[in-house]
Order: sequence, then C-alpha cells, then structure tokens
Amino acid sequence: MGCKELDGRNRVRKGNRDFRETKFIDAVAEYEKALTTVDDPIVHYNLGLAYSKVFKPGLEKPVRLGVKGTFACDTIPKIETTPAQVCVKEDDRRFDDCDEKNVCASSYECKKVDLCVLKNEALAEAAATHFLAWLAAHPEDEETRKLMTQVWIDSAQFDKALEYWSGQLKAKPDSAEIMGNLAGINLKAGDWRKSIEWYTKVAEIAKDDSARIGAYQFIGNVAWSKLNSKTLTAVETIELADRGIGALQKAAEIAPKNPKVYGLQASIYNFRALAHGASWASAIDRASAQDLQRYSRVLAEEAKKAAGEAPSTNSPAPPPTPAPSATGGSAEKAGG
Repeated sequence: MGCKELDGRNRVRKGNRDFRETKFIDAVAEYEKALTTVDDPIVHYNLGLAYSKVFKPGLEKPVRLGVKGTFACDTIPKIETTPAQVCVKEDDRRFDDCDEKNVCASSYECKKVDLCVLKNEALAEAAATHFLAWLAAHPEDEETRKLMTQVWIDSAQFDKALEYWSGQLKAKPDSAEIMGNLAGINLKAGDWRKSIEWYTKVAEIAKDDSARIGAYQFIGNVAWSKLNSKTLTAVETIELADRGIGALQKAAEIAPKNPKVYGLQASIYNFRALAHGASWASAIDRASAQDLQRYSRVLAEEAKKAAGEAPSTNSPAPPPTPAPSATGGSAEKAGG
C-alpha cells in the first residue's frame, strides 16, 4: 500500500507539471491514475480543473484525446474509440484531419489510427463531478462553485445548475446571492420570465435601497437584452417591456435622480413602440421614450456638474446584462 500511495503522489506531481505546461489531457490521465490510490480532495479539484480545460464550449463533435493504446486512452474512463486519418506527432494532441489535399506539416505524419474520444458533455460532467467532490470537503470555496456552475452553463446543462443552486437555496432560503445566481442561470437557459421572478424576489428581500435598486435594474437589463435580440413575438415583446418598465419605475421611485434608470426605460419604450406597429399606442410610447431620454440627459449633466466634470452630449447607455460570474481556474491546487 505504501508503494501504491507513493506512486499516486508522484502522479499528482506529474499531473501538476503537465497542467502547468498546458498538457491538460496528460494531466487528466495522471490525476485519474492517482485517484486509484490517493483519494484526496485536492486531486479531485485538480482533476476537475483539468477536465474543464479539455472541455471546449460550443463544440458539437467529440474531443480527440489520443491514439488507442496510449496511457491517456487506457486511463481516462468512459472513452469511445473511432477510426480517423489524422496528422500524428509524438506529444501532440491536435490530430488534424489529413488527406491528399490537406497535407500535414513536415514534422507530422498522416496516418490512419484509432483515436480515443470523449463527448464534450461528458468532459463537462466529469469536471463538475470532481468539483463536487472537492466542495464536499471544502463547502466554503465559492470560486470553485462558480467555476463548476460556468461549466454547466457552457455545456448547456442548465437543469443541473438549477438543481444544484436550488439545493443551496434550501440551506440558505434568504440568500439574495443564490437567488441572483438562479436568476442568471434561468436567463442563460432562455427562461426570462423565471429570471425576472428571481430578481423580483431579490428586490423584495433586499435590506437596503441600493440592493433593491440594483435588483430592479437587473430586471431592466434582462428586458433590454432580450428585446434587443429581436427573437420575441409582438405579444411577448409587450409583456416583457411592461415588466421591465414596471421594475425601472419602482427603481425611479427610490432613486429619482438616477439617469440610468430613465435612459433604460426610454430604450424599452422604443422596443415596445415597435411591437405596437403603426398605432396610437406606438406614438405614445415613442413620445414617452423621448421625454425619458431628455430627462436622463439632464440628470446625467447635473451629476457631472456636481462632480466637477465637463458636460457631455452623450446620453447614458443601458448597463450590460447580468450573468452568473465564473472564475477561469488558472492554476491547480498543490498536492502530493
């Protein structure tokens, strides 16, 4: 057992070195082998991070890991094997397709080989699984929680992200941060109604005006972003615009001198005017938008004068759409 544990620790150090050299597939293989003898939370974290680096957001085809029979292919679990004709070079894992027209670089050889592959979703799931193992031992690590959530989002596994954060909310039912995460995930999943519901709850439990205004502005941002995508029907556009305007009006009641609140309202009124088509309602919305935009400019100039800044002719732009934050996970934790 002592020899096996020593081998495991050595493999952790080898995996750390591979990771630092951006050889993420090799790092995955070393950490996977290490886990067979050293079941340490740090190894799970490092393995999750390495899997997250191999994972490629948006890629629909499987990720090529190596040539059948190599250490990585023999060690990484749940792989599949597929034949391919690719450019091969020792210690290189790009495996670009090649033929008579698409020739390899001089240092590569075009060969027919069996490649081991993993589906992109499986890589994301593996990353999340090992992050969860680390979090079970270190539940206070919010950065890893964010990174795991981002992996789920990038792989369109919104149901798993929502299930996880719903469980977190049961443990902390009054957490505005967790509600905000659920709002952001629902927005990424395309459910803007649910996203607005969660931001409304954040506003309702806010302990100060600043947090309450921020939540209402998030709702305005959600409305502006979705309306700007021009993917909604006329009925949906009007419904979403009404929700956004209503939230921003509540924000304006709390902060009547905030120019962004009025500028964002103006933009949403313009979107709603387009949905009304050529009608009296459309004309009213356009007029309301113009009034709000002018008032926004006045407030912005007053604020600049009060701060001693030079006046500007530019109107305030809508703030960016909120989304769950995530860390890139740039370095593995120490181990071994």
